Amino acid sequence: MNSTLASDAATHQNSQEVSELVDESVLEQMIRDTSADIIPILIDHYVEESQTRLVAIKEAVTQKDAQMLEFEVHTLGSTALSLGNRPLGELARALEKQCLEQSHDAAFRQVDVLLELAERSIKALLERKEAGFS
Repeated sequence: MNSTLASDAATHQNSQEVSELVDESVLEQMIRDTSADIIPILIDHYVEESQTRLVAIKEAVTQKDAQMLEFEVHTLGSTALSLGNRPLGELARALEKQCLEQSHDAAFRQVDVLLELAERSIKALLERKEAGFS
């Protein structure tokens, strides 16, 4: 495969990943509610906040602190949904529900999946930000 084809394939895979992980309708609504100029700032704040949440989630697992896990996945889920990272938000909410139902072991087992999805979701949102808003 020549480098142009490889580059095109990577670009297509990236755009597919973005469309799967970023709900464009949420971003469009945010633009209508605020302005296109504010969206990159909100995304940057979300990314920074999410990194803090992910560190705290890892700490909750290390300490086996189900209450901390519940709080952190709730917060991550809310912010993810508000910025269009729907699959991440939904998974975070599922972990929160497991914590609320006292299924702590099940929630702890899902954290690695959550962390991997969070990394991909944040990357996809940053790629979407690079495309610009109007």
